[in-house]
Amino acid sequence: MTALAPVLDAPTAAAVRPLCPVGAAALEAGPAADPKAAAARAMPRKLEFGLSPEQLDAWHRQGYLHLKHVFDPADVAAWHEACQEAEGRADLAHPDNLRVQLSPDPDGGAPRIWKFDPFLDLHTTFGALGRDRRILDPLASIYAGREPRLFKDKLICKPPGGNGNGLHQDYHWWQGFPTSLISVMVAIDPADEENGCTEVFPGFEQGFMTERGKWSELKLEQIRASEGVKIVTEPGDLALFHCFTPHRAGPNKSSRWRRQAFLTYNDAADGEHYFSHRDHYWWYVTRHRDAEAQRRAFFL
Repeated sequence: MTALAPVLDAPTAAAVRPLCPVGAAALEAGPAADPKAAAARAMPRKLEFGLSPEQLDAWHRQGYLHLKHVFDPADVAAWHEACQEAEGRADLAHPDNLRVQLSPDPDGGAPRIWKFDPFLDLHTTFGALGRDRRILDPLASIYAGREPRLFKDKLICKPPGGNGNGLHQDYHWWQGFPTSLISVMVAIDPADEENGCTEVFPGFEQGFMTERGKWSELKLEQIRASEGVKIVTEPGDLALFHCFTPHRAGPNKSSRWRRQAFLTYNDAADGEHYFSHRDHYWWYVTRHRDAEAQRRAFFL
């Protein structure tokens, strides 16, 4: 097991939180003279794409949700165009670029980028995706009306023959950060068992299942393995899962690429952590490099 970088203890959730964030100006202004106006401000705003009571109940029971047909074919086509543009950028495809990870081209060409981390800033289409209410409103439903704050964004382009991921909880990598973290998987290509879809398991209510400060995969005996659910998605689907939700993904045994965007958010009540996480991630991916390799590392 590999020791993680020293981190602060995760923030403790307040016993009672307001239903929606309050701006600094409102706090400075003090109580409103009109109690009806104050009550109106305290009410959470309407969420056009919020979760239904049944969906919220399912989320709280199982720690994941599969939302089908959230985005339309025009959105998916725009994502594919943006992916092709990003994947074709030779200036990014460098082994010392901390933004990307490379894999051999299955067709025998130059190594190809299989992971962009981060990716939202690479294209206006990607940037709009991270701010889309069809993603933010379901999360705000879970956060009792409070806005989600972006924590991490990555684009996975799993090639034919690409490896899978072992059984784990995402909080392994995020120890010390808020435990309100929720990842949203956006299906760009179809995902099924053959090309390595994500499989989720119950048990998120148990919290963090491994020794704090260490990283290791979960063991099957720690979870109810027989209750695993393979999330088979079509382009435009979303899958939400909590940072404590056990999950894994199989290898890509097909001849098809499997592109998925992963956007992770935390409750606004837990603050802003995007750049502190970025620093931690860069430490993580360079920690075993020698001094010369660390000197060569750059971000583009």
